[in-house]
Amino acid sequence: MIKIEQIGLASLEELREISIKTYFDTFDGSTSDENMTAYLNDELNLDVLKAEMENPEMLFYFAYVDGKLAGYLKLNVGLAQSEAMPENWMELQRIYIDKDFKGNGLGTALVDHTLHEAKARGISEIWLGVWERNFLAQKFYKKLEFERFSEHSFWMGEDEQTDWLLKRTVE
Repeated sequence: MIKIEQIGLASLEELREISIKTYFDTFDGSTSDENMTAYLNDELNLDVLKAEMENPEMLFYFAYVDGKLAGYLKLNVGLAQSEAMPENWMELQRIYIDKDFKGNGLGTALVDHTLHEAKARGISEIWLGVWERNFLAQKFYKKLEFERFSEHSFWMGEDEQTDWLLKRTVE
């Protein structure tokens, strides 16, 4: 059984642990060890995550499968979006699933949750960035009706990478 619930500061340490684990598992080997370490230390440290969790325009959710933490989701609205977008858009900035729970519908459940949250907030479009070389993720998002509309740079340490920006209408 899948359960998705919004989290707060009491879950900060657990958020950091799953953030680092799932990011590393997803992107290990895609850059140098130094760049990976720099990203994890700079972007997923407790101070940064705490500041994000304290921002009312940044929303975090844990996903559980049969009571076990299996992944998480981060949504950004308003000025918290990582790119300037229309006011009625929402960014799905992070969707990460523990490798032991991939392939069981959890990713789709998290996107469905995002669509539900967006609809409840009067959002017309959700968007995200996906690394240009993450072909599995691109296939997943295409299946869920996301379309490419732009791209931007993503820095992992000193390694500049390109993310494709994808969007989907909220229905």
